[in-house]
Amino acid sequence: MRRPAAWIALVVVAGGTLAACADPADQDPCVSYAALTATVDDLRELAQTEGGSASVAAKAVAAKAQLNQLEALSEDRLDAAASRLRTAVDDLQLAAGSDAQDPAAPLVSAAVDDVRDAFAALAESLDTQCTTG
Repeated sequence: MRRPAAWIALVVVAGGTLAACADPADQDPCVSYAALTATVDDLRELAQTEGGSASVAAKAVAAKAQLNQLEALSEDRLDAAASRLRTAVDDLQLAAGSDAQDPAAPLVSAAVDDVRDAFAALAESLDTQCTTG
């Protein structure tokens, strides 16, 4: 009869081996940064061209998910810049979802500027580490 401890050890070793076999792109902060860059660019463009609040909301959710992944991979080196960008994306999402279209236009424009500035601060930390071209 086999011991339960041996099975537990086998499961732990197999689980660690499978985790190590994950797609390397999922573990590369530069790949996450490139994806986030494209999503933030799309988000700003959608907001500026009145792409609809649902489209902006969907892009905002995608940007925040990519930001979370990048932040997890960066080992807390980007916390302040990531937090600022997350707040700016939230503000843009709120401004784009505003019911009053004409009065909201200046709010959307200001929110897009805030996203641009917040992303620039994050990019400053990553551009030296990653090539985005």
